[in-house]
Amino acid sequence: MLVGLLVLVLGTGRARALSMVREKTRVVSHQALHDALTGLPNRALVLARARRDPSIVAAALYVDIDRFKHVNDSFGHAAGDHLLRTVAQRLRGVVRDQDTVGRLGGDEFIVLLESATRQAPPDLVAERLIEIMREPIVLEAGETTTTFSVSVGIAIGLRPTADELLRDADLALYTAKASGKDRAVLFRASMQSTAQDRLQLEADLDVALDREQLFLLYQPIVDLESRQIVGVEALIRWRHPLRGVVAPEDFIPLAEETGRIVAIGAWVLEEACSQAAAWDAQGHRLGMSVNVSAYQLDRDGFAQEVQRVLQSSGIEPSRLTLEITETALMRDVAAASERLKKIKALGVRVAIDDFGTGSSSLAYLRQFSADSLKIDRTFIAGITNSRESAAIIHALVELGKLLGIETLAEGIEEPGQLLQLQHERCDRGQGFLFAHPTDAAVIESLLAGEPVAPAR
Repeated sequence: MLVGLLVLVLGTGRARALSMVREKTRVVSHQALHDALTGLPNRALVLARARRDPSIVAAALYVDIDRFKHVNDSFGHAAGDHLLRTVAQRLRGVVRDQDTVGRLGGDEFIVLLESATRQAPPDLVAERLIEIMREPIVLEAGETTTTFSVSVGIAIGLRPTADELLRDADLALYTAKASGKDRAVLFRASMQSTAQDRLQLEADLDVALDREQLFLLYQPIVDLESRQIVGVEALIRWRHPLRGVVAPEDFIPLAEETGRIVAIGAWVLEEACSQAAAWDAQGHRLGMSVNVSAYQLDRDGFAQEVQRVLQSSGIEPSRLTLEITETALMRDVAAASERLKKIKALGVRVAIDDFGTGSSSLAYLRQFSADSLKIDRTFIAGITNSRESAAIIHALVELGKLLGIETLAEGIEEPGQLLQLQHERCDRGQGFLFAHPTDAAVIESLLAGEPVAPAR
């Protein structure tokens, strides 16, 4: 290096050589402190600016792209990079020149709002930022237009260190994600204990499969005309050594966020099909419904995984129903449709879960080639005392008949609801009126007596 510089000095002159060295140093310094993809300050520079004078920073906004992995998986990394650059541009367009916008890594960004002459409060800036991010974007891959959203965690006020300011904003971001995404949440002190609890739960979930703490319950699916059990829905539970039985809503979102849902979902599918095969051997030909996460459906090898489980269990493909929420299907209609075609080609049935709560159209419904529509329990709850709910149920059942699709009502809890659904000629139903989710042995006991009488 020294010899090279001496040659440079002798050949070009001292002044010019020093200028080139300074320029090279400047470039190297810039690269060390800025993100190569977006040109934004990186974590090191963001922290340096926050530490320089903490009293200047009015707030930190921690920004994360919702379901960014889905963009990479569905459209490729080039499209993901284009999305990251777009987010960087839109962030810079929202804040003032004296504010700092940085990329911390992956799909995480940070905004440091300076207090001097600030007029808009931080939460208003965050809301404006979220609104701008919802605007459509044309991805580079195939000129596909899509929309996306971001979640924002806000930390306001002085902290002993800059790292603590970012930590608190990150904790608020986690709450925003857990609350449904596409929103901003302000940090509260109680979030620290919540975060510690989450970290412990995450660590416990790591070993739950290996230690056989996960198990399945089964809720009967009943033919509403004959009241006979025609199938069951497999429902996962977690028998935690300290917390007792943990409901799926308390750990499945965490499993999805951390990627553990793929292994857990594979176990559920295998366990459920194995149980269906065991009932086959006893002479009980029941349908088996299994919930599928959007993260499982997004995987290219999912259809092959289903095929492998069918072959190993030996059950007929038509006896397996994969339940996928309407929201999951609408994330990327084209990709979901292609994956469902592969699943349908195996002979497996597809049910659209929570139907009526999303935004699918009749055209998309045909595209998905669904075999069953599961009418969401919120409509069933109001069927006897709400004219609006009753009208929606009537329309959904008629839609199913028009398209030749089976209709299944979730959450039937009262005799009046059952009578109304029978009057509408809804095909199938499930709910506490018939049976709570229970273990395989109880299902076998229920199968011994027919028809199934409503539970009291």
